[in-house]
Amino acid sequence: MIDRISINAIAEEVSRALSYSKCGNDGAMVVTPLLYPGGSRVVLRFQESPEGYFISDLGAGRREADLMDGDTIFTKIAKAAAERFGVRFDSDMIFDIEVPHEALVSAAIAVANASKEAVDHTAARVSERRAMDQRDRLWSRLAAAFPGAYVAREIMVQGASSNWNFDAMIEVGQHQSLFDLVAPHPASVHAAVSKFLDVKDLGEKSPVRVAVTVDKEHTPHLPLLGRTAKIIQLNSAVETFKLAA
Repeated sequence: MIDRISINAIAEEVSRALSYSKCGNDGAMVVTPLLYPGGSRVVLRFQESPEGYFISDLGAGRREADLMDGDTIFTKIAKAAAERFGVRFDSDMIFDIEVPHEALVSAAIAVANASKEAVDHTAARVSERRAMDQRDRLWSRLAAAFPGAYVAREIMVQGASSNWNFDAMIEVGQHQSLFDLVAPHPASVHAAVSKFLDVKDLGEKSPVRVAVTVDKEHTPHLPLLGRTAKIIQLNSAVETFKLAA
């Protein structure tokens, strides 16, 4: 038999941990359970206004974007997010104004979600831009290491059981070498291991496999990665790329 009183007490404890409020001289703050990509909570400020209440994210979304070097693209993304949730953006804060008491909950949800969505989409765009920059650096390294050789970019290769996308492939005569960038995250390592292993299973006709880490020091599971491919760093000398291939 479930102890209803105990469950209720637990529910109250969890709800208080998920969201709580703080009061200050410039209004009340509500810490929401929503998280920005960096791990910090979405916080809202509530202030009285002549015709109701003013709710904002205090410009926290903008600051989160600045921390990830996404300030140049945040403005457009935040404006679109605010419009989608029916709130406003003034180049710094996402907010709603003159909110009546009966609409406070829905307005707070809209502001919080708009702020989080804007930062989430900014993080995704920054990640895409960074990945593109890294691929450009890889292709430049390969062009310098193998002048005159054919460098295939973002190529799909048939493994033993499936097709896989690689960032680059070098062909010198009958010799082929595959290069793939690996970010310092478990998911990136596991994805690289899967594709390298499947290509390795081709046997004698398997191309040389090279994992190019963008931050080797913080890349997890390097021994596992090293069982399926050679490992070099993106900032390695051109000669290192030659030797790896």
